[in-house]
Amino acid sequence: MLRRTLLLAPLPLLLARAACAHSYKLGAIEIGHPWARPSVTGKAAVFLALANTGFDSDRLVGGATPIARETILRAADGSTLDELDLLPHRPVALRPGGKYIALLGLAGPLALDDSFPLTLRFGAAGEITVTVTVEDAPEEN
Repeated sequence: MLRRTLLLAPLPLLLARAACAHSYKLGAIEIGHPWARPSVTGKAAVFLALANTGFDSDRLVGGATPIARETILRAADGSTLDELDLLPHRPVALRPGGKYIALLGLAGPLALDDSFPLTLRFGAAGEITVTVTVEDAPEEN
């Protein structure tokens, strides 16, 4: 009995951690853990992981959210990107200090633990709406 209790003790922690991480799939495109930092200005950045598990290239061509006037793909230097290539089996991380999705003209501030919908548009795969969570930084797995 004690052995079973010890083996099951970490289960609630693992389930809680799994509930915090969220991922999505659209055809061959996998989207992992969309998140944004808190923001009190009229702009914010969204970060996430992308992977193309298929055999053909695709590209992220844009996005939209009801909480911002404009959604733009940005390079690490802040310049605008028309699209983001997703080559087969070559994961892409949108993260602080790198490429990201810029939200301009926010309707209001983003506070910790808020969440909002973000629709991502891909050249071949189509569209998917994901939930972005506002947090200080993602949990390391």
